[in-house]
Amino acid sequence: EEGKIMSTGRSDVNILCVIHPITRQVLLITTPRDAYINLTNPGTGAQGYDKLTHAGLYGVENSIGALENLYGVKINYYVRMNFSGFEDIIDAMGGIDVYSDKDFTVEPVKHYTVGVNHLSGIEALAFARERHAFAAGDIQRGQNQMKVIIAMLNKLSSKDVLYNYSNVLDGIAGTFQTDMASDDIYTLVKKQLVDNTKYTIDSYSVTGTGDSCTTYSTPKTKVWVMQPNMDEVEHAKGLINSVLSE
Repeated sequence: EEGKIMSTGRSDVNILCVIHPITRQVLLITTPRDAYINLTNPGTGAQGYDKLTHAGLYGVENSIGALENLYGVKINYYVRMNFSGFEDIIDAMGGIDVYSDKDFTVEPVKHYTVGVNHLSGIEALAFARERHAFAAGDIQRGQNQMKVIIAMLNKLSSKDVLYNYSNVLDGIAGTFQTDMASDDIYTLVKKQLVDNTKYTIDSYSVTGTGDSCTTYSTPKTKVWVMQPNMDEVEHAKGLINSVLSE
């Protein structure tokens, strides 16, 4: 969403990031924003099925809980940002190099070609938000969003950003929310500077099929939802466990 970052609000992009700091493995799992899954209202304890994007209406902890329940994993930290913050972070890093497997245009922002595209913040945001240009729609958008995250992780782990991380953090102050302590961030930066080891980044997209259902937030009205493919959810669980068990 645009404007001020709030602790509540629809979560348009939901990416679970699994990191093994010893083996230097990173796994990104994307879940469709309209995935129809069981949510728990942290205030009342009431449960009901709803779109994943609506979990954020009841607080970021509900989005975390929904993904924990779906994938059977404990999420230690979260990072939450809005679209404006997303742009600012990428611009503060000097742009990112994003690989596209599609040739498409987002008017009036940019034409993206197959291969590596160097993108500014607004260009990366347009790349991550576009879905109408693709037959696969929201599924392709989710895959593109992970490509942007991969590019951001690669840039954040590069020496030119790490050596100036304090200036970068100062430049993006207020653009995101996280429950990770600043000391923990500093420790990770210092370790990466010393080790200078490249991370292996893999990604996986969970898909689903369209359906019309009432939801926890719209109990009297049927809305379009996506029933997650549970075979893919189970495969994602296996990928997560394989990273964590190394």
